[in-house]
Amino acid sequence: MMVLTSWAFLRYYKGEQAIFVGSLNALVHVVMYSYYFLAAFGPHVQKYLWWKKYITKFQLIQFGLMCLQQVSLIVFECQMPIVLTYYITFQALVMVVLFGNFYYQTYIKKNK
Repeated sequence: MMVLTSWAFLRYYKGEQAIFVGSLNALVHVVMYSYYFLAAFGPHVQKYLWWKKYITKFQLIQFGLMCLQQVSLIVFECQMPIVLTYYITFQALVMVVLFGNFYYQTYIKKNK
């Protein structure tokens, strides 16, 4: 799913629209992989990594912002491929549902 979306996004989207999504995605991945890098050092480092749930929140914000951007492209009738715009909006919504479920199961339901 991501390979096809990435290819279509890079092939058909204008630069300024792709920069927003690409930059946001890169920022989230830098934070996420920094966490995993530090966690790989084992339990003596992992006990200081209190910010794992905030990475999931950050990812939820990322996909929410992607949805808003894609909807704005539709509302303001930007010169983007409409089918691709709807597809990327759908994919971002699916990610919100999946990450939201993970967050709920891991951090909210567990604490009840």
